[in-house]
Amino acid sequence: MAGSLSGRVALVTGGARGIGLAIATALAAAGARLVIHDRDEEAVAVARSLGDTAGHALPIVADLAKPDAVARITTALGRQSLAPDILILGASAEIRQTVESVSDEALILQSEVNLHATARLLKAFVPDMRARGFGRVIAIGSVQEARANADCLYYAATKAAQTSLMRTLARTTEAGDLTFNVIQPGAIRTGRNRAILAQPGREKQALSRIPLGRIGMPEDCAGIALLLCSAEGAYINGAEIAVDGGMRL
Repeated sequence: MAGSLSGRVALVTGGARGIGLAIATALAAAGARLVIHDRDEEAVAVARSLGDTAGHALPIVADLAKPDAVARITTALGRQSLAPDILILGASAEIRQTVESVSDEALILQSEVNLHATARLLKAFVPDMRARGFGRVIAIGSVQEARANADCLYYAATKAAQTSLMRTLARTTEAGDLTFNVIQPGAIRTGRNRAILAQPGREKQALSRIPLGRIGMPEDCAGIALLLCSAEGAYINGAEIAVDGGMRL
């Protein structure tokens, strides 16, 4: 079992729902001080709830589709004199459109949230992690990077670009205890995916591609995130870890 994260500060983007919430809950249980980011006031409710476990959790509401969102996050952290030791890049935008129907608005939104915000968050927090000699950065990628559906081609492209950023940083950042890894979930029963899986035939279609024969739960991603953040995971760097029941195969 992964060790204690007592004394560590963890910023989880998209932390109020889905996989982000599951990871935030696991980090809180391990003793980390949580900073819960999300695009709406749900971040406040989740921070209040997790604060009962972690002792204190700070909510930050910011829309990563807007270029000034990361500056708002860093300002909020600065007011509390907090510097993240752990950065979970969990927020994402997924708009299902084929190459024939993809809109400029969808291209811009997915680029901004999935790629540009990632780069801004890395720019904001990695130099300080390097200076302190410790950090854990985990991006939540997607099985779509390896096996994209026709209506997820641009979402998959932005996630692949995000993974490229993480791999490059893992290879080029020389710091004793600073790692960069990617968790790539498959079909997970999140709020966003429930509506898709409820469409006629969609869950059956997904299950036919998963050797383990079940749809994953957000909690299936939390254990590996906890390991990557712990001392026991300190020698894992630049990894792309599939949590997909074999869907990518």
